[in-house]
Amino acid sequence: MGGVRRDKTGMGFHLYPVIIRGVTPPIPGLLSRPTEEFQCLPTVIFFHGLNGSRNQVFQGRYQELALALQQLECNLLSIELRGHGERRENKVQPAVQNLLREIAHRARNPFAGAMEDIAKTVEFVIEKKIAHPGEIAVAGISWGALSVFYALHQESRVSCGAVLLPVCRITGLMEFRRLQGKAVVEPYEPIHFLENIPPKPLLFITAEKDTRADPRYASELYECLAPRYEAESAQDRLAYMMLPGAGHAYTPAMTEIVVDWLKKYFLERN
Repeated sequence: MGGVRRDKTGMGFHLYPVIIRGVTPPIPGLLSRPTEEFQCLPTVIFFHGLNGSRNQVFQGRYQELALALQQLECNLLSIELRGHGERRENKVQPAVQNLLREIAHRARNPFAGAMEDIAKTVEFVIEKKIAHPGEIAVAGISWGALSVFYALHQESRVSCGAVLLPVCRITGLMEFRRLQGKAVVEPYEPIHFLENIPPKPLLFITAEKDTRADPRYASELYECLAPRYEAESAQDRLAYMMLPGAGHAYTPAMTEIVVDWLKKYFLERN
């Protein structure tokens, strides 16, 4: 089942709910296509922020990014992250509480689960002929940036990435600070997933006054990645942009930056 969802300007999304199985719990997603006609096209997988859901990119201020991607003739697949939305074990409590419960239950580590989810999502995109291998990009905002780093690291079928207001240190977030150095979290910090990312194009967009996702950690990751990209003669494929005066909120400036990046380093190469 699918349909057209109208935004406040009257423009429509061709949205189709999907369920990705093979993991527990299954992954609900929303697939946006440029037209009603099904086509195998370059596809962007979007990972939402902490306490968000698969709906995030199609709502409020984020809609303009989804619309811009649709106008680029891309498919857009937004999936529900572990511990969020319908994937919460306790639907009454927010995502953070569900994640902390999973972290305490060592057999259900949500970060290891995220990597399993990424593999199943990429398989789904290819098997359903939504996109060809290598014609898949990943984008994430805030908490969703973790999945971008994991995907670029582990998936040869993912060719490009963009992180917006990225959480680049899990224990940099107040809710997870007490877990700093703990074995249940430390191995899943993004700094440990830089291998295999270069020479894939990767864009960082941070905000100068972001007190939630501290841009210092994004800068540290960028500085660690830069010599690796240089070694691959791919310096132009790594970019770091900081929005002056901005805080931890999506702004229209981000849409233009992301679209230009995807045009140059994702679509033109495919």
